[in-house]
Amino acid sequence: MLRMYVESDLPMCVKIYTEAFNAPPLSYSFLTAEKAERYLGDLVRTPGFLGYTYAEEGETVAFCFGKLDAYFEGTMFEVSELAVTPGLHRSGVGSKVMRLLEIKLAGYGVQAVSLNTSRNLPAFEFYRKNGYEEIIESVALMKPLI
Repeated sequence: MLRMYVESDLPMCVKIYTEAFNAPPLSYSFLTAEKAERYLGDLVRTPGFLGYTYAEEGETVAFCFGKLDAYFEGTMFEVSELAVTPGLHRSGVGSKVMRLLEIKLAGYGVQAVSLNTSRNLPAFEFYRKNGYEEIIESVALMKPLI
């Protein structure tokens, strides 16, 4: 069941996020619960924030956080984070969350869903499998400061 995020969901989302990103294939051992809580808390406080949690058999096992943005064609939802409990990776839960999210967003009149990921991460193929297309004209730039 997909339902709208509420503030009391944050501790569970922090747990899922920390476990998911510290588990293989990512194994981000630097991600502590404190860092995850600060990061996810900042996302929740972003203007236009919209989040959903997904539960199976009464247990929250995934979430998707993002924000609504006005753009040329109308309204777009930009996915900031999608996380699934590690034991359920490759089980179809992530795809189910995305399908349900897209249905809800379309019902609100949202015209598009966008996201950023890296080609070398498993998420890249996950999103492509779920119908997301690479926008060749876009480019991400970064400048390390330290």
